[in-house]
Amino acid sequence: MAIAPSPASAQLAAGCTCPAGSVPIGPAICSAIGVGRFPATCRANLNQSFNHIAASDQQLSFFGVEQVLQGRRDQLQGTLGGQRTTSTITGYSESAFDGPFGAMGYASQSQSSNPLASPVYTKAAPLPSPTTSGPSFAAWTQGLGDWEHDDPTSPTDSAHSSSTYASQIGVDATWKALAAGDDALVAGVVGSWTGTHVTYAGTPTNTRLEGPGVGVYATYVKGGFSVDTTVKFDFLRMTTETVGAPPPLPVNLTNAGASGNIQYKQQLASNVFVEPTAGYSFTRTMYGANAALNGLSDGNTLRLQGGARSGVSWVMGAVNAEFSLKGLVYSNVVADGSPTTADPMSPNAPTDQGKIRGEFDPALNLDFGQGYSMALSGSVRFGEGMTGGSANVNFRKQW
Repeated sequence: MAIAPSPASAQLAAGCTCPAGSVPIGPAICSAIGVGRFPATCRANLNQSFNHIAASDQQLSFFGVEQVLQGRRDQLQGTLGGQRTTSTITGYSESAFDGPFGAMGYASQSQSSNPLASPVYTKAAPLPSPTTSGPSFAAWTQGLGDWEHDDPTSPTDSAHSSSTYASQIGVDATWKALAAGDDALVAGVVGSWTGTHVTYAGTPTNTRLEGPGVGVYATYVKGGFSVDTTVKFDFLRMTTETVGAPPPLPVNLTNAGASGNIQYKQQLASNVFVEPTAGYSFTRTMYGANAALNGLSDGNTLRLQGGARSGVSWVMGAVNAEFSLKGLVYSNVVADGSPTTADPMSPNAPTDQGKIRGEFDPALNLDFGQGYSMALSGSVRFGEGMTGGSANVNFRKQW
């Protein structure tokens, strides 16, 4: 039987009950002497929201790495800069093919002793075959910010808003002309620090997640084709605070995940391109000690996406510039909200699984020459019961 709330306590949401010895202090949370814990029949809903928030943190990190790889890929493919018409992967400039005979490998030799004589054409030395070059190294740093609001997923759930701030640093190496003259490989490592603050509508409760992360990433480019992947582990500490109640013990969690994308860039004009793309991200959220007290159970989130990016490049003095806009349709095709470990008989919690969402990602890349570049990018997300957006800036030095 639920304990009647005290005058200073809040009303529980319909269908929630508090364990014996505790009183409600919010629609989906109860407090007891010395400990705060979630109501038994509401845990599954909060469990789902925690899994969603944790997965969103890692998805933001994946997004940041993808933006860095996107800028590097555009440099290698030669689309960053309005006057570039050849790929930087091969290392060939247009001058190597100048003239009516250069393209065929022929050179003209005039007979200076007889100016009236017809020129004699001899076979010129063949262009050198591209050989593997590298590695050339680079370092980059990045700052990210994100905000998202999610509506309740059930009558016993609470709407929540989250704000996230993160920083990432990475180092990588580039190899060119591995198997052919027009391919390249970039591989590196990334480290991060993430902090998220979550508030729940109608409750005096807020949650914080923060901690470091580490991962590896790579992209392979061949002509207009490219594929990239990132594997990452985030080690977060979750703390919950409720006004007027002792806080629950902190919970440690680990996000283990991977993301990947495939693209094919098609040149529409010398400085305009379109690039269809498809990708995924997967996060396994695993809770540590003290999770069982609040009924938290491990969960999986799998996001699938597809769309296209279009861009235009130009030159501003010594700076090559490129603006692009990516449009995506995505869905969390797996978003676990399974029964919690403490309440195995409770029904599955509603989740955002299967909901179709949209996203627009604008980006401005600037190449200053001498290996220095920067990018400003962001995202706008929208869909049933959700709005959100992010912004990031990164600086890169390529040697």
